[in-house]
Amino acid sequence: MSLADRAATAAYVRAGHPPVRAITPLAEGVWRVVDANGRKVVVKHQLFGRLTQGTAYDLLEVERDVLGILHAAGCPVPAVLGVDSDDQCIFLQWVGNYTLDDAIQDGDRAATMQAIRGLCAIERAFSQCANQLEPRVVPSANRAALAAAWDEAGVRARAGVEQLCRRLQQPLDAGLRSLLETMHGWLAARPASLGSVDYNARNAIVEPGGTRVYFLEFAKIGWDWTERRLTQYTSSMGSGRQDGRMRSLLDAPAARLYAEESGRSDGARALDYHRIFFLLNSASLLCASLDGEPHALALRQHWKRPHARLRQCAAMLAQGLSTDSSAAEFRSRLQFCISPRGGTL
Repeated sequence: MSLADRAATAAYVRAGHPPVRAITPLAEGVWRVVDANGRKVVVKHQLFGRLTQGTAYDLLEVERDVLGILHAAGCPVPAVLGVDSDDQCIFLQWVGNYTLDDAIQDGDRAATMQAIRGLCAIERAFSQCANQLEPRVVPSANRAALAAAWDEAGVRARAGVEQLCRRLQQPLDAGLRSLLETMHGWLAARPASLGSVDYNARNAIVEPGGTRVYFLEFAKIGWDWTERRLTQYTSSMGSGRQDGRMRSLLDAPAARLYAEESGRSDGARALDYHRIFFLLNSASLLCASLDGEPHALALRQHWKRPHARLRQCAAMLAQGLSTDSSAAEFRSRLQFCISPRGGTL
């Protein structure tokens, strides 16, 4: 047993739980323990927790409080079984280790409905407790930070279009820029919602058969758009896998379900736009990696077969999620890079 394992075991017992029978590292600072009663529990060490102690956005306290609120509201999150402030550990209900990222890479779409419904339930609970939770927002995810991050996403999306055109030796259609600006501005004007700022498919756990999807990681909360969160929760890059590929659970029926569950008549349109920006940002990074740009070289270690991924990214850009005319025109103008007639990426 390593020193870290011993520390996690000691923290669990010191918090008043039964002795530990077995411990398994899951990730840096995260373990699954089986105690003397046979109960499986997650022990998570908040690595940077001490840096935020005494602030309104104390990582350990925020995760404990937010998960408590969400669990009490019936949202699909693990129950909090206790915390150890001295060792910056939180003890959580074990809900499994088959991530939504794993399911997406395996081509399993069974969890799509539960992922959409689960996230919508979480977003509603956040909205109902907004006055209570807004003071707990981490500074790097306040409204000003979101506006700045969204501007950067717009810049990278334009770069993605330009790089796709360049790789195909095609002239850049000026109309694409105008359409991107229109979509970017429309999304920016939509009201953001409180929620997790660490939203990706590896932070969601799928029960066998896709009967429920549990959402993890609520130590940091902030402002963002529900559709942006959903896009990234339901997208997988297959990072670190030799057989990894770009995949998504989103399609037109899923977008319609989201619009119904969220009660937003323009939900499918917003989801369509956000996925376009997500994919163009991915294309920009992939092209930069293929071009050997220093800031993107690390991606080559995680995103295997970048040429294939870029083709997968382009194919996903061709798939509409809504009947919106701007999104349809954008795809039509981009047809040169998402059609065999346009050349080879």
